[in-house]
Amino acid sequence: MSKHKNRKKPLAPPPEPLPGVVDAHSHTWDSQFTDDHEEVLARAWATGLAAIVQVGCDLRTTLASRDIAATDARMYAAAGLHPHSASDLPAERDAIEAAVAGGDYVAIGETGLDFYRNLSSPEDQYAALLWQLDLARRHDLPVIIHSRDADEDCFEVLKEWAGRVGRYLGPDREIGMMHCFAGDLELAGRYMDLGFLISVPGPVTFPGNDRGQEVARSVPLDRMLVETDCPYLTPQPWRGRRNEPAYVAETARFVAGLRGIDATDVARQTAENAARLFGFSLDAPETS
Repeated sequence: MSKHKNRKKPLAPPPEPLPGVVDAHSHTWDSQFTDDHEEVLARAWATGLAAIVQVGCDLRTTLASRDIAATDARMYAAAGLHPHSASDLPAERDAIEAAVAGGDYVAIGETGLDFYRNLSSPEDQYAALLWQLDLARRHDLPVIIHSRDADEDCFEVLKEWAGRVGRYLGPDREIGMMHCFAGDLELAGRYMDLGFLISVPGPVTFPGNDRGQEVARSVPLDRMLVETDCPYLTPQPWRGRRNEPAYVAETARFVAGLRGIDATDVARQTAENAARLFGFSLDAPETS
């Protein structure tokens, strides 16, 4: 969630269209989109996106995600308290719980552990994560997990929780996604065993990202998502500039190249995975 300067205008040319792809994790409420939010979304739809999941990181952005999603039937919202903001839990818990009770969200998160920046204490991060896992179970929603420099710590929490709650969304539906997964293939396998999807972000396209590319090449396609995490983690063709939902098409196309399959196959299967996880239809009409 670092700040970037001079990243508002996308580079030309825009991504090639890829019909049906889903951006499983975005933050277009970010101030980097203030001046051209409508244009950003128009580029996404022109690229062929079937859906965008808007993800909250605190009370303000949880509400903003809901408001943005309400403008178009192809957008969906998640309510969460990012580990960076975990120390705000006492002040924001009741309002976030009330928002979730309104029924306008498809997931809880992003939540998790971030021991790279430690903008909230580890104790506060654990407390916020455990509260959100409980919130997800109480409202029968999947979770969106952020884990940075906390691989084993996060896995142990989720292992205990998953063992306790089981496949509470049904035998054929996962219980969450590992957002911007940066671990190795062995860790991905352990998370899939718990009932999580593995979400591939733009840095998979970076030269030398051997670990990320091994994961994208090897994880079963029916257990994978693609995402932007915009405005962060821009894929290689636009690296160093602001990310936006349209660029998820490049990530999907790169994954297809790694696997030696058609990009439309990656778009279709990862979109079906997102719809299954979040419980939405891929046939949502455009909102005029």
